[in-house]
Amino acid sequence: MAKAAKKMTFGGRLLVAVMGVGSVIFLPTTILLIAGMLPTFVARIVDRSPERLKVVTVGCMNFAGCFPFWFELVHSGHKIDNALAILTDPLTIVVMYSCAVIGYLIEWICTIIVSGLMVQRGKARLELIKKTQDDFSTRWGKEVSGDLPLDDYGFPLENK
Repeated sequence: MAKAAKKMTFGGRLLVAVMGVGSVIFLPTTILLIAGMLPTFVARIVDRSPERLKVVTVGCMNFAGCFPFWFELVHSGHKIDNALAILTDPLTIVVMYSCAVIGYLIEWICTIIVSGLMVQRGKARLELIKKTQDDFSTRWGKEVSGDLPLDDYGFPLENK
């Protein structure tokens, strides 16, 4: 069964309209950021997790890589020619996309670290549970261990 299309609220439509008008008014910034933030758009398409942490990490680092060039655009005269001149410099694209790669690396490393910590925590918890079970078996007998065979009514079978 396909998901039903969500209807956009009035506030959502207003936001899209304001963003559209703003992107036309600030066209040089729009050109620079669309070209520079492509890795973030790809991360948005690729990341299927509900939290979208990859998008946040890559987006923040990608924007950090775009910011100096946006600052240069604003100080050199906010014109389309200046935006295109900045984008045609190979160093610009290398810096912007390298920062996005750093964002991917941060997300990847954090995922490995967190999963390793969770596995270690789970193993420690399992050991604690086994130790507690052994203590209970020692204190109260083999019946509480769960290792005895039971009859249909849940009573322990006698070994003959």
